[in-house]
Amino acid sequence: MKDLYQNFAQDYDEFGEISAYLGAEELFFEKLFTENQVETVLDCACGTGQHLYMLNKLGFQMMGSDYSPAMLAVASKNLTERKTKIPLRQADFRFLEDAFNETFDSIICLTTSLPHLHSDEDLLTALKSMYQRLNPNGLLVLTQGMTDFTLALPPVEVVVNRPDFSRIFIKSHDENFQKIQVLDLYHSPERLEENQYDIIYKIILAADYRKLLRQAGYSDVQIYGDYQKTAYDKNSPRMIVVARKKD
Repeated sequence: MKDLYQNFAQDYDEFGEISAYLGAEELFFEKLFTENQVETVLDCACGTGQHLYMLNKLGFQMMGSDYSPAMLAVASKNLTERKTKIPLRQADFRFLEDAFNETFDSIICLTTSLPHLHSDEDLLTALKSMYQRLNPNGLLVLTQGMTDFTLALPPVEVVVNRPDFSRIFIKSHDENFQKIQVLDLYHSPERLEENQYDIIYKIILAADYRKLLRQAGYSDVQIYGDYQKTAYDKNSPRMIVVARKKD
């Protein structure tokens, strides 16, 4: 597969500063991991390293991987600028065993990363690979902004709007896939340009996750609609899936 983020990686973090972008998640992960005695964590779709940095600050032993060399390069730069050393490896999360001999107390795959896979076969392969790299009773955590609720929203969303920059999502979907056209508009004397990036996600909702995770061997599947652990329903603005590896 080609690197879908080869061009987008350099501007990906225009979503905002790390602390602002991740604030709602910090307490969720700190509590979840503390309650479950999690010490070692693999972020297998680490992107530009924002979650790596956040969880490292909380005291967890982190490793990161991503399919995209371009995203890993930005992650390395971000972590170096923050004087943070975390091992990074290029890996396809369908085949984590090719890059990792280590096992982990938790594996995280966040911000609608898993739906980049477009077939149930690939999804099941990835979930099984993550399962094999978990310690007994280890936790898998998946998050995404694609929900029953968000799929019904108007197709145009302004997600960043600053004096110098705007990021607009233009969404469309059928019963199987959602396409997001990301339109970046730079409007300052220093940078005046526009860029478009297209992302296609497989639509995976709660029933799909329960089926796939059961087939992959996981137990105790919990699906939340926010970081306060409200049960997921048709009005939830996001989806957080937590599943456990059997003993």
